[in-house]
Amino acid sequence: MKQTVTRIEFGVERGEGCSCRTCRRNCMYLPGFLIPADLERMIPEGEDPLKWAEVNLEASPGAIVKKDGETFRIPTLVMASKEDGSCIYFEKRKCLIWETSPFGCAFFDCRSKDDPEQDRIQHQLSQHGLKAVFDAWRTDSLYKRVWCHLMESGHESEPPEDKRARMLES
Repeated sequence: MKQTVTRIEFGVERGEGCSCRTCRRNCMYLPGFLIPADLERMIPEGEDPLKWAEVNLEASPGAIVKKDGETFRIPTLVMASKEDGSCIYFEKRKCLIWETSPFGCAFFDCRSKDDPEQDRIQHQLSQHGLKAVFDAWRTDSLYKRVWCHLMESGHESEPPEDKRARMLES
């Protein structure tokens, strides 16, 4: 019997998952971003992190944020995309790695658009996730090393705002 492990990030328990049109659209256009803890969970034991990342991830210019009146980007790691822009693990309308999916996918909640409380939780989760990534950039973390390696080796994602615009146009 397969045992399911409860996943909690930043004090919030992961939901059951969904495969509605809204959720699938994100998989088709905007593969989720990783937080540093995702690397520890997703990279198979004994695997070279940089080689694994070359197949599974891309270096994104990242989210545009504003703090103390200053606007800047937080460079993020995202799941690699197929030529059509969809996540490499999205096939036949479902996620092939749902149980180990990265933070940006695992904690996306399509209910947030209609529920102010869910929207607040989603916003708070996003802020915590981006802060974890920002903090990783302040050290010689694996997250930072993987991002730099991917960027230097041409495994770069287009900016998330471009992907989002394409998603909204479809």
